Amino acid sequence: MRKYQINGRDISVATASDLSLPLSRIGIDGDALRKPLSGVGQYVFNLCQELDELLPATQFFVYTRLAPEQVAMPATRWIVRQEPLPLARKLPSFIWLKTRGAALARQDQLDVFWAGRTIHPGRQSARRLVSTVHDLNHRLVPETMEWITRCSHMVWFDRDVRSADIIFANSQGTSDRLLHWAGRAADMIIYPGVRPDFRPLDAAERQAALDTLVALGIVPPYVLAVSTLEPRKNIGALVEAFVRLKQRGELSSHKLVLVGARGWQNEALARKITDNAANGIVLPGYVPDKLMPAVFALADVLVMPSLYEGFGMPVQEARAVGTPVIVSDVPELKEAAAGQAQVVAPNVEAIENALLQILALSPHQRQDVSGKIQSWRNSAQCMAKALT
Repeated sequence: MRKYQINGRDISVATASDLSLPLSRIGIDGDALRKPLSGVGQYVFNLCQELDELLPATQFFVYTRLAPEQVAMPATRWIVRQEPLPLARKLPSFIWLKTRGAALARQDQLDVFWAGRTIHPGRQSARRLVSTVHDLNHRLVPETMEWITRCSHMVWFDRDVRSADIIFANSQGTSDRLLHWAGRAADMIIYPGVRPDFRPLDAAERQAALDTLVALGIVPPYVLAVSTLEPRKNIGALVEAFVRLKQRGELSSHKLVLVGARGWQNEALARKITDNAANGIVLPGYVPDKLMPAVFALADVLVMPSLYEGFGMPVQEARAVGTPVIVSDVPELKEAAAGQAQVVAPNVEAIENALLQILALSPHQRQDVSGKIQSWRNSAQCMAKALT
């Protein structure tokens, strides 16, 4: 056995000599990689890409009820175990994982199953179960979740966290909340990283970015938000703050660019956006990942006014390119900002005031690349040690 000290706890991890089969078969929950990638999907996908390079002798299996074209594959060598029965493909994702997915995993005699969405397929699906906890939405803001996801978490979340061999969390804040609500802290914090292409742009790169993004309606100057348009993200407060400032003539030339999927329970927000389209609210729809560094870099400010987050990857990405950030007073968002953001109450007036303060500065004054930015490679290296 190999022993680690993780968050003050002794964790024993089996090595190849301890098992009749080598530690070389890792399975993952393929629904985490559903296109277009959500925040959780980006987290899992980027770590998987790094793990593919760090563990070249490992066989990776992806278990999914989805069609191959619906899954973002980390590498071509990964083996896809797709649900063969058309009717079973229509099962809700976690019910499928607990039943049909678990059966497929057992056939492959996995050494490790990594549940990137926390809920795992059961003790018999692999020699070791590893779960990542991203948030506790079902405890803190259950009303903002889709009902089938909320029900799945209420039934299985606590039990699966307690039965997993190793628990990862994406932030210390998430680990602290996990201890409070489920009685178990994370064994290791695996922070989200930032891709190398998230960096400040030089003059030539900036001009190229301007030429590319204009086709999406993304034209500076603009205020940026990157999130799914659903209640927990509190985008309605940002829209109202922006519209008030526009109507007072405070932001005469700025647009508000809202990048992200339409989400759910957002009828009121959709009406608010439609009613105020003339005030410069831009919904570019899906923006390819390769363009996102430019979207962040050309923004005057990123605003993340969420009522709750498990971390806040856009905060790190904005910091990496030198764009200032406004975040709501949520511990996990402040953790992502590492002291490099303006922290506000998640209400209209506070967001208004913060926007005025930051946009009153010159572009040179606003840009500030400071604080440590985590890379996906560093995060994957920590994870690989625990997996192997």
